[in-house]
Amino acid sequence: MLSSIPANSRSAGSHPAKHWMLALLLVAWSAGDLHGHSVVVVRGEEPTGPRVVLVAPAPAHAASIGVARQIGTIPLERGVLTIVETEAVPGGNEVGTFLAEALPSDERPDWVWVHEGGVRADARGEKITTPTIALRVAEGEDDFGPLARKAFGTEIAVFREATDVPPAVANRGTITFQYPAGTPPSRQVRYTRQLVLGLLRAEGAIAEDAAFDWEGLRACAPQLIAIYDAEGIGGSGPSRLERIAAERLEDAGIYRVCGEDIREGALAPAAGAIFPGGSGRGIGAGLHAEGRRILRDFIDTGGGYVGVCAGAYFAASGLDNYLHAIRLRHSQPWRRGRAMLEIELTEEGKALFGDQNPILRTRYANGPVFLAADQPDGGDPDFVVLARFKTPSTDSSGTVRDEMIGEAAIGALEYGQGRALIISPHPESHAEHYDFVARAIAWTLGQAPDSAPSNSCCP
Repeated sequence: MLSSIPANSRSAGSHPAKHWMLALLLVAWSAGDLHGHSVVVVRGEEPTGPRVVLVAPAPAHAASIGVARQIGTIPLERGVLTIVETEAVPGGNEVGTFLAEALPSDERPDWVWVHEGGVRADARGEKITTPTIALRVAEGEDDFGPLARKAFGTEIAVFREATDVPPAVANRGTITFQYPAGTPPSRQVRYTRQLVLGLLRAEGAIAEDAAFDWEGLRACAPQLIAIYDAEGIGGSGPSRLERIAAERLEDAGIYRVCGEDIREGALAPAAGAIFPGGSGRGIGAGLHAEGRRILRDFIDTGGGYVGVCAGAYFAASGLDNYLHAIRLRHSQPWRRGRAMLEIELTEEGKALFGDQNPILRTRYANGPVFLAADQPDGGDPDFVVLARFKTPSTDSSGTVRDEMIGEAAIGALEYGQGRALIISPHPESHAEHYDFVARAIAWTLGQAPDSAPSNSCCP
């Protein structure tokens, strides 16, 4: 049975004292708009030092914590870092005009760094196949390859764009960060974050041993949710789930993470984590054994977990590299096809989601099915079924998979001090089910739905 748990204490506490200055930045992101751009100025304790401007794209949702806000939590020791978040990142020839409009001062910076994000081709028209930095720099300022390779941890391309010397908009130059189209947002943000840290170290703006402090994200929102979007993830699931969390959950801040981030502490400030569809095996491989251990510990100590389709496979115990938070094994053949089918809420599901619409029609795409006969030791006694398949799918051979009727489509359990909820189909694919999915996420964060009675087994 699922008992009532108070709201996750990690999401409601005050900001640590060392982040008091960062809490002030939260105000700046909403109050620092200039000509449609958000501008934040981070000043070092020592005013002398490099003066840098970082230009980055605004995320799709106000509650999303993208590259600009993450870098804005880095405390400087020297110099000034001005961060401009904008709907449209300027190209190389447009940077000067853009900065003249976006910045309140005509003071010339030492550096301008631009996070352009995923692009198909560079300024030369050549296809981008690896992380790339494009330089518009003065002579002697073009040896960035070793620093970027160390920061990215992967092979990169570096090229100098044709430009007048000295550069037109900064004393020392402009550096643009570009990534192959299709690079997960989490890894784009990670690469730029790591490179900015390396550049700030090289400029003496931060200590040589300074690392990114994930705890600093607590200054961005009262309740943080990490969405995994790297290896093993495919399709539009991350974007849809980010939209649902950003638009439907109060006081939430959402940020994307990859396996490297998780292994380096990205879940430390989070109240919950969401794992979308794709490949459960791929997710497990992307996290590595260490990442899976960290994620289990995160849930065990009070974190929330939502897994959809592949994220539901991954939470269970079907393969060695799954999370093994739920003692269920998916049944074979796992490829049961794609369909629009119906699921029906159980009494426990009605207590959580409400009973106004007990039957949901939703997209299904080979999500896990846990047949009772395939469960070692009878399955997981702590797992509560919240919805069951009411209609079947049809696989690629034309076989109607009637065996899935009546089996779990959505289920949940308490894991240590935390909560895990898995969804086999894809209700996040349908706007009419956004509130339904938001309630699922909210439950894992320890938020009781208004419609659930106080003595419900599934508050």
